[in-house]
Amino acid sequence: MAHVTAAPYENLITLRDRVREEIGKVVVGQGDAVELLLVAALARGHVLIEGPPGSAKTLLGRAVAYVLGSSFKRIQFTPDTAPDEITGFYVTKMGERRFMPGAVFANILLADEINRTPPRTQAALLEAMQEKTVTVEGHSHRLPDPFLVIATQNPFEHEGIFPLPESQLDRFLFKIDLDYCDPESELEMLRLPHTGVTPDMLGELQPLLGVVSLDRARRELDATVVPETVARAVVTLVRNTRAHPGVELGASSRAAIHLLSAAKARARLDGRDHVERDDVRAVAPHVLRHRLICREGTTPDEVLAAALTAQG
Repeated sequence: MAHVTAAPYENLITLRDRVREEIGKVVVGQGDAVELLLVAALARGHVLIEGPPGSAKTLLGRAVAYVLGSSFKRIQFTPDTAPDEITGFYVTKMGERRFMPGAVFANILLADEINRTPPRTQAALLEAMQEKTVTVEGHSHRLPDPFLVIATQNPFEHEGIFPLPESQLDRFLFKIDLDYCDPESELEMLRLPHTGVTPDMLGELQPLLGVVSLDRARRELDATVVPETVARAVVTLVRNTRAHPGVELGASSRAAIHLLSAAKARARLDGRDHVERDDVRAVAPHVLRHRLICREGTTPDEVLAAALTAQG
């Protein structure tokens, strides 16, 4: 995707509303998911989108890339996808060793069907997602800033898949469960312009941020005030997930950092310069659910409900 000039926005509330409006041109009925993706972009977090086939996971990822006005690459994961397709590799040309960048060298990487590729290839994303660098043949290469991974997976696929390990799941700020939209939204979807079976509106989306404006928005996020009571509520909630009797592995310390960052982004998008406990509670399911390993007979939602109730 080529770099484009983003339209200016007055404040983050306006940005939130315009992002939902723009992406609504091609993805109908998924406003909450759109807002979570914007929160993740502001909070410098990666996102895992899980949903059935045909629920617009890939289209949503592409639309977000267009609206953010950032460089974009997509890789379709398959069982034979090699790690160097992710990170890059060296070639010799005219006697000189040259680095050929892989798919991660973009502001937004759409990793489609991430659970269809083996662990060795999945692991190639780990350093990139956490350190914003890749190491090839002993040489480190910095990734563009910003760098955001939007990964998708189909929970109903059971043959030939490789579930993500806990260490990699913990690197995703959010796991968004995408379901089919309501009947009215599906009816509206049929009214969208199409070329054959494909929505024909991506090229008409208006970029709203761009790299410079996204950096400005992130600086606003960094200046968000976190009251002591809210910080303690974050720690209490995370620790409550570890204390639940139905849990083998609760939320990590990294989860607490991610939870607060997402709450700060939500506060800013709501027009506030400070975080409230309601911000924490609103984003908690999307930040914590995928990090919990529960014993048989217990679900992550049950653990979260108990942890939130105990928090008061």
